[in-house]
Amino acid sequence: MSFSDHTDRLDEAVMAHLADTQSATYTPGTGDPATIPVMVDRDVERTVPGMQGVVMERRTELAAYATDLPNAKRGETVTVGSETWRLVTKESDDGAFVTWIVKPDR
Repeated sequence: MSFSDHTDRLDEAVMAHLADTQSATYTPGTGDPATIPVMVDRDVERTVPGMQGVVMERRTELAAYATDLPNAKRGETVTVGSETWRLVTKESDDGAFVTWIVKPDR
């Protein structure tokens, strides 16, 4: 078994055990909606250096397989249960998982 096989199995285990749902609906700006597994992290705190000190930022982040959101764009939505989240900023993409900062879609 190769190293990439092991990392793929680890990614699958992470999503199987930590995903908020296996059936979120990603709705792209164009094209058909897709059902994907996602993790939603609420109240993520991040320090932002400021002029006179440090500002705390609280936000919600949504993580998914990078292959499930390869061309996702700002403004598209992901629905998890009764909540719909609008993609705001791609925070990270390590090739396996992508994390977006999201806001509730009102």
